[in-house]
Amino acid sequence: MIVNLKNNILFFHLILQVLLVGLILGLFRTVIPALAEVDFGVPKGSFILLSTFVMSFGLVKGVSNYYAGIFSDRFNRKIVLVAGWILAIPAPLLIFYAENWYYIVIATSIIGIHQGLTWSVTQISSVDITEQQSRGFAVGLNEFGGYVGVAFGGILVSYLTDLYDVRIASLIFSYFIIFIALLLITFFVNDTKKYINEVSQSNQIDKEFIKNVFYKVSWRDKKLFSYCQSGHIEKYIDTAVWIFFPVYLYNIDMPILEISYVVGIYTVTWGILQIFTGLYSDYVGRDKLIIFGMIICSIIIAICPIYNSFIWWFFNSFILGIGMAMLYPSISSAVNDNSNEEWRATAIGIYRFWRDTGYASGAILIGVFSSIYSIEVGFYFVSVIMLLSVIILINYNR
Repeated sequence: MIVNLKNNILFFHLILQVLLVGLILGLFRTVIPALAEVDFGVPKGSFILLSTFVMSFGLVKGVSNYYAGIFSDRFNRKIVLVAGWILAIPAPLLIFYAENWYYIVIATSIIGIHQGLTWSVTQISSVDITEQQSRGFAVGLNEFGGYVGVAFGGILVSYLTDLYDVRIASLIFSYFIIFIALLLITFFVNDTKKYINEVSQSNQIDKEFIKNVFYKVSWRDKKLFSYCQSGHIEKYIDTAVWIFFPVYLYNIDMPILEISYVVGIYTVTWGILQIFTGLYSDYVGRDKLIIFGMIICSIIIAICPIYNSFIWWFFNSFILGIGMAMLYPSISSAVNDNSNEEWRATAIGIYRFWRDTGYASGAILIGVFSSIYSIEVGFYFVSVIMLLSVIILINYNR
């Protein structure tokens, strides 16, 4: 899959980097939503206000993804990776000294920049050093590393909050991870742009076409458009699990540790299975896995509110993780497949822009339905829009 031993070592460190990125995100996904009312005064039923930090995260991360791709093509991958970690440094202090919820929104926006730059670059770099026929596997491994980090980050921080105040726990946890990440980059991570330069020198590229790549990826190329909209809509599932699952379960008095297990099994299942689904997509194609994964998620999100027991929610989160594992690396790999090497990093950044802005639109729309009707109706809305996205994908990929 990878060219030589040296590149295998580099690939390992890129996976380790995205694992650390995921650990940072795990803090925000598990602890903050559940403790919002107690620590930050967010009203228990205020889904719109509670969604503000997800909206800011999605919008900022989406834009950061876009520029991560552009800067990676224009400069090099390592510079962007280092910048992403350095920019994360103020966020833990903002949480520690937070006087109201809007400090958390600002801190989350900073983490969104960090996530967009670092995660995008680790995936772009992993694909750079991977043979074309194995890119699904490479993307799967990258997503595996990141989302296993998200899962265990949330669980570890939940345990730390039993020993320390949540602000102290987040401060210690975050700065330890940032320090380790920068240390490893300094000594073990090299730039990978030279590998794609070797490939692209033999290809003739229309420079005017490259300038219009955003329009091509976003709309003009119907295949790429179908993948962008699928990526955008599938983030509604992630938004529901990230913000609305903890709120719903917290409101029915499920313990915080059990909530972390419900959210954690989703991300662990998703993360681990992506190794296999990414590899499988290299052999059977991307579209089947995307379609079946979205249908599974659509069904499960609709039946989650039937019962309030921990076992029921744990099981359904596990099935959601399977569905996401099928679709998530497959969409990214499909964008890689349909992009030219010269502008592949930019195309991935554009796709990730549309994908992660799904956090923002998802938070707004699910929040509106939850506030006007109920949080259960918000889940039903996600189910319906997932099915509509599948119809668009099938129509544009016949």
